[in-house]
Amino acid sequence: MITSVREFGDYFEGVRRRTLRFCDAVPAEAVDWAPKSGEYTCGDIVRHLAASEAMFTGVVTDGVWRYSGHERRRAATLGAALGLLDAEHAAARAALARVVDGALGTERPSILSAAAGAPGARPIRAWRVLMAMCEHEVHHRSQLASYLTLMGIEPPDIFGLGVEDVERLTAVATGRTE
Repeated sequence: MITSVREFGDYFEGVRRRTLRFCDAVPAEAVDWAPKSGEYTCGDIVRHLAASEAMFTGVVTDGVWRYSGHERRRAATLGAALGLLDAEHAAARAALARVVDGALGTERPSILSAAAGAPGARPIRAWRVLMAMCEHEVHHRSQLASYLTLMGIEPPDIFGLGVEDVERLTAVATGRTE
């Protein structure tokens, strides 16, 4: 359970920093690239992350689900989409800074209850909404990693180390030499 808004913000900064490395690996000319028709484009993913962060933090701060969309008209270029992501992130951080720690345990409407009172919909605690935001971002970061691979671009290592580096370092640390 998350009990500190500030600590969550610090954690999410790391999540976002890693996501931005994947966004930065997308060539500017690939903003409208998608693996097939009907799938999100690279630009859609970045715009979707921006709209979703605003949506998730809006649920925590005022209990309302609002999604502003990820349409190309919101930010047509990759640079504009990244600017939108940065602006929405700054606004979300400012809004969350006004949330008191005790509010993290309070209930918010689930997306299902917000959707015309769907049967069986139960409220969700604010801290769980923030965790859902993290999981959502990681999902779309992985999507970008797959897109980069399909474009023939090596995606960045998530923590700056590849699996080969980890294998080598653990072998050295445990005294294994193979």
